[in-house]
This record gives sequence, structure tokens and C-alpha cells, in this order.
Amino acid sequence: MSTVQQEFDADTALLGLYEGLPYVRKLGYSVGEMDGRILVGVVIDDGADEDESYDNFLMSVKKAGEFMNMMPARMRDEYDVVPIVTGSCGGHLAHFHAMTVVIDR
Repeated sequence: MSTVQQEFDADTALLGLYEGLPYVRKLGYSVGEMDGRILVGVVIDDGADEDESYDNFLMSVKKAGEFMNMMPARMRDEYDVVPIVTGSCGGHLAHFHAMTVVIDR
């Protein structure tokens, strides 16, 4: 994990990517929980209608792909980015207990 943080400022990258999306409530990531993968967790607001919620979900997943493109080339060869996008209600936040870094917005 510390090697990744030395090579790439993931916190700043995530905050920059999701900055203009007001429906994003929480961000997080974990390196090393699954070999060769960086898990990116995104919690979005549940208050939108069904069509808008779907669009918000798709945009959140798309931003995780952009996160991978921001990583240094060596990291892109070593890691896949796996987005986990969920709503903010109920037990959906359980996967954040395993995240290494959680950023509340």
C-alpha cells in the first residue's frame, strides 16, 4: 500500500475526478485486499429518480476507469481498478469497513 501511495497520490486523484459530482457522498480505495486489484468504492446519493440514479451510477463507474488512466504506467500494468458503486442507504456501506482509505465528502 505504501509503495502505491509513494508512486501515485490516489487521494488527490479521486477527489479531483469526483469533485464535480454532487451526488457522490463517500469515496474509498483499498490496495492489496485482492491481488492485482485496487478497489475503488463510491457511495452515491439515493435521492434521485430511477433514470437519474442509473446515470449517476454509470458516471461513477466511468470515473473509476479514468482513475486507472491517471496511474503511472507501471501501476496500470500491475493493477486493475475494480469500482464498487452503491447507494447510501442500509447495509450498502459494509464494504467500506475493509477500505484502506475512506474520504467523506
